[in-house]
Amino acid sequence: MRLADWIERERYLVATALMIGLALPALAQTPERKVTAGGSCLACHLQLDEARLHDPAAAFAEDVHNRPGLGCVTCHGGNPKAEDPEEAMDPKKGFRGAPKIFDIPKLCGGCHANDAFIKKFSPSLDTDQLAQYRTSVHGQRIASGDTRAATCISCHGVHNILKVSDPRAPVFPTHVVDTCARCHADAALMKPYGIPTDQVTKYRRSVHYEALTKRNDLSAPTCNDCHGSHGAAPPGVSSISNVCGTCHLQNMEFFQQSPHAEPFAEMGSGACEACHGNHEIKAPSDRLVGMGKGAVCAGCHDIDDPGGTTAAAIGASLELAVEMDDRAKAEVADAERKGMLMEDADVELEAANEELVKARIQVHKASLQAVVAHTSKAVSAAKKALEAAAAARREIRTRRAGLSVALALILIAIVALVLKIRQIER
Repeated sequence: MRLADWIERERYLVATALMIGLALPALAQTPERKVTAGGSCLACHLQLDEARLHDPAAAFAEDVHNRPGLGCVTCHGGNPKAEDPEEAMDPKKGFRGAPKIFDIPKLCGGCHANDAFIKKFSPSLDTDQLAQYRTSVHGQRIASGDTRAATCISCHGVHNILKVSDPRAPVFPTHVVDTCARCHADAALMKPYGIPTDQVTKYRRSVHYEALTKRNDLSAPTCNDCHGSHGAAPPGVSSISNVCGTCHLQNMEFFQQSPHAEPFAEMGSGACEACHGNHEIKAPSDRLVGMGKGAVCAGCHDIDDPGGTTAAAIGASLELAVEMDDRAKAEVADAERKGMLMEDADVELEAANEELVKARIQVHKASLQAVVAHTSKAVSAAKKALEAAAAARREIRTRRAGLSVALALILIAIVALVLKIRQIER
């Protein structure tokens, strides 16, 4: 072996040994830390065969409380250092066992409502969850002695509690509806309260659920975005619109400027849900506006009253703008497929689309003038795109005519050349 090769091999062996030496303490520390967090509780329960005693200990390995070393004793009490089970679970030494359902909020709040304690582990975590929970319907029912109401563990789990940001957590946005459904889709459980159980089914047909689950838009609302999390309460008619307005702010502002705002308030009718519903919110379409079949305006107005006339005119204005926009898009796309550059037309189509979006938002004002101000611009932009498409068609015809002439001349030249060659050969 050459000296250089021998030196290189020795360097590799030394480096490998150092890496293994550094890694071994870290590898050894992980299981030891997990056992230390639970002390003798985990050491004993992990050796048991009975599932109800073994599985919680096994699940605790990934629990968010295990990582900072908050062991079993934090919730169950007892002596985690004792080797003897009777001594470890001695009530005289603070062993509580499984907490009663009434004690769970206070037990969790013992840490989570303690600012000084929580900030040691998660400085950004709010510490008002217990206070919020006590104001909620769930908290009030637990306080009144109702053992069927939800507590902390109903949503977060027990021994395998994960961070809210963990996609596996039952309180992660994409799982919230399933978590709430465990109670609110249970007809037998909800019957004594007179609460319907079709909300989950309706929500799963909504545009919000589609955005959340199919487009992975985690900002799309789910149950707790509207009802709250720890301070869960069913929003009343007067507050649903305020909830909607937190996301759809401009729509809400325009509605407040509309002639509908005052009569809706007098009738005690919510603004948004009167037209859009609440759980089963469909993607809005232009068919909702006007006096045609499926239009929500027709639910309150007759075609002959001022509101019905305005609604019909707004619907017609939108229909014309959309028809012009669709036609322009089709003709511009056809020109592009034929090889024409349609950059200017694309700019006009984008402008038309923006004006249509603005017009649809202005519908909430229930003002024909406000809507037409944008639909007219959309129609104008669509016409410019149509003109560009027409010019492209003329250009295509000119090019084809020129190509035909050129091909004819080439053919004539070829024929003349062939005749000349034959003449020369003769």
